[in-house]
Amino acid sequence: MEPGLRARVVALEQKTLDTEPRLSGMEQWRQQSDLTDGPQGRSWKNLLEKFGLMDRKIDTVDTSLNKKMDGLGGNIRWLGKIVIGAALSAMVAGVVAFMMKGGFHIP
Repeated sequence: MEPGLRARVVALEQKTLDTEPRLSGMEQWRQQSDLTDGPQGRSWKNLLEKFGLMDRKIDTVDTSLNKKMDGLGGNIRWLGKIVIGAALSAMVAGVVAFMMKGGFHIP
């Protein structure tokens, strides 16, 4: 073997030896994450049961949740309109009361 080729082969062998610990570390992390994700899966199941969507397909769950969120958004918009309307009515009533007491009268 020529010297340049030998150096490249040794470098590739070293690189392979360096990746083995990383790979085993990733495998251990995967096993650990599988163990820790168990409670999250149970909490997701509990959430679906709370909404009464456990027996339905995922697409149905998606559309049902979207409908509920749209309804909630409509209620919040309606409430905002009531608050803004009440504020505007109070301002108009204040201006009218000011005018009735002669607030624009210049002596």
